[in-house]
Amino acid sequence: MYSGLLWLALALYALGIGLTFPSVVRRRASLPPATLGVLGLGLLLHAVALGAEGAEIHRLPLTDVRSALSFFSFLATLAFFFVYLRYRITALGIFMLPLVFVLTLISALRPDRPFASPAFRGGWLLTHIASIFLGYTAFLLTFVAAIMYLIQERELKSKKPRAFYYRLPSLDVCDELYSRSLVFGLPFLSLGILTGFVWASRTWKGPWELDPKILASLITWLVYLILFSTRLSGTWRGRRSAYLAVFGFVAIMVTFLGISLWSGQHGYVPQLGSLP
Repeated sequence: MYSGLLWLALALYALGIGLTFPSVVRRRASLPPATLGVLGLGLLLHAVALGAEGAEIHRLPLTDVRSALSFFSFLATLAFFFVYLRYRITALGIFMLPLVFVLTLISALRPDRPFASPAFRGGWLLTHIASIFLGYTAFLLTFVAAIMYLIQERELKSKKPRAFYYRLPSLDVCDELYSRSLVFGLPFLSLGILTGFVWASRTWKGPWELDPKILASLITWLVYLILFSTRLSGTWRGRRSAYLAVFGFVAIMVTFLGISLWSGQHGYVPQLGSLP
């Protein structure tokens, strides 16, 4: 059931992306109701798929790379709707939805690997997972805002803006989305890392502090802490801050996917006590 619903959601995401492009090309002020309806139905089916899998395995459906990618793409789509309803950025779908489609496709193609660890019912671990993914989703928005900011700034400095310039939000809107998503994401990432430490100290044996993913997560957290502190003090703004946000999200993806595959205790492997 999960797989079928996920493929239906994927098809609707693809259709929604296809319907978004004409609105961007024609510089419409907002997306048509049909486009939002298709994407909304895809999001609903995605939610039902996650709920069905969770009901089937009787725990949080985040037990391997496939389910983690699916959950992250769901949250990213949900974030797209929240941001679009607030800012009415038509081009937002061009930057966010293709990534959602790719992550969901990988999730749908990857075979299931059952994982029956009772550790996934723990309160500390549930808080860790939820906080980490909320932080990741917020930083996806920070990344998108940074990309749009860099494009707009480049077009403005060229003194001969090309057509795409008129399809993106102003620098002020990009900067506001950047700041708000950064402020939202850092506390959740911090809470996720803290609760992960508490859970690991109670569950794992040996030098868990040297696990590759834990070290990579700390580096990523430091990147965003620097972004937040320099933003708060006004030391870094504009292009430098945007470039660091791009680097930070790349670091998140490397931590989330690459390092998870070879992290001994913290990877996506079917062993008791591993974290996603």
